Amino acid sequence: MTHPSPHDKAADAVHEGRPVEAQYVRGGGKGRRILTILVVSLAAVAVLLLGMWFVSQGGFAETNPNTGAQAVDVEAFDNTGAAPAPTPAPQ
Repeated sequence: MTHPSPHDKAADAVHEGRPVEAQYVRGGGKGRRILTILVVSLAAVAVLLLGMWFVSQGGFAETNPNTGAQAVDVEAFDNTGAAPAPTPAPQ
């Protein structure tokens, strides 16, 4: 003997004009399946983002090979050989 489906119970109540029980008309159900899907998708996103980061790390490191350890970089910020900065006039 087969059990009646929830759809049959809800349809019977609608045809008879009586209220349908909430357990038969809920859009979602409880279960581990949804949680499993969320956890798996979160893990997939994390793996993809880490993969993209590892792949692009070499490219980011090569964009600026000048790391400021050269004398030219120091001269740009060294004020000893430059003219003194102008002072504001008293008012």
